Amino acid sequence: MTKEKDIVEDIFSRVRSILGDEFKDQIIIKLEQEEIKIRHDWGGTEPYIAKKRDREKRKQEVKEELNRGSTIKEVTRKTGICRTVIYDMLKRR
Repeated sequence: MTKEKDIVEDIFSRVRSILGDEFKDQIIIKLEQEEIKIRHDWGGTEPYIAKKRDREKRKQEVKEELNRGSTIKEVTRKTGICRTVIYDMLKRR
């Protein structure tokens, strides 16, 4: 049986390690209170956490592919960006 990762514990332990030992008492109490609130609000769900993507880099990639003569369908296949998003990018030029 594999133990599932606890994303809330992971995030809060990272915050605690960033704050270090100098932040105790009130800060730790507030972090614990926030953790309880988050577990109450999100407990039992599987929230989606999107990876942060560099929009400008993706937009540039689309432009380069189109400048090479690729069709929208080819750009979609190469970049993984859906057709609707590509058209939105083109509208915002």
